[in-house]
Amino acid sequence: MTLDGRERIPTHGPYIVVANHVNWKDPPAIEFSFGVAIRFMAKIEAFRIVFLGGLLRGIGCFPVRRGEGDRRAVVTCLHVLRAGNPLGFFPEGTRSRERKLGRAQPGIAFLALRSDAPIVPVGVTGTADAKLFRSDIRVRVGEPFRASELPEAATRDEQAIADAIMRRVAALLPEEMRGYYSDAVHEPT
Repeated sequence: MTLDGRERIPTHGPYIVVANHVNWKDPPAIEFSFGVAIRFMAKIEAFRIVFLGGLLRGIGCFPVRRGEGDRRAVVTCLHVLRAGNPLGFFPEGTRSRERKLGRAQPGIAFLALRSDAPIVPVGVTGTADAKLFRSDIRVRVGEPFRASELPEAATRDEQAIADAIMRRVAALLPEEMRGYYSDAVHEPT
């Protein structure tokens, strides 16, 4: 596993890790690379599977009802951040089977504005093809920023903010993975 941008990872305090999502291995790859416990949301259906649900709870994940405004999940996100912990967030709302970014859901904008926590963009590649002892996973960390620091043109509504956040993630990915955000430009390494 390769980590690019370790120096950009905040050393303390709450922050929101915002990343692309193509495989179930993405959360552990990010958490292992960062070297800190990161609280992630997972679809509520996964918590109904006896062993998997227990495992997810044991590693600090919490459920979210996808496709609807899940107030409990949002409140949990805010509690995680108020407690000074990092929160992992996949703005697309689900894994991309095509391995390309889909459009972000606006929930990340609400959370970013409400908490004013630093946002750490992350691009993950290689998890979909990773095998047990053979993998070429790369985690690229972008420059942290706050939603309040985005240009005024990018803050006209929550969807515009979510799109601006995801463009920062897209800039960390190879061109063929940028999908909806193919207009994003790579950040210098």
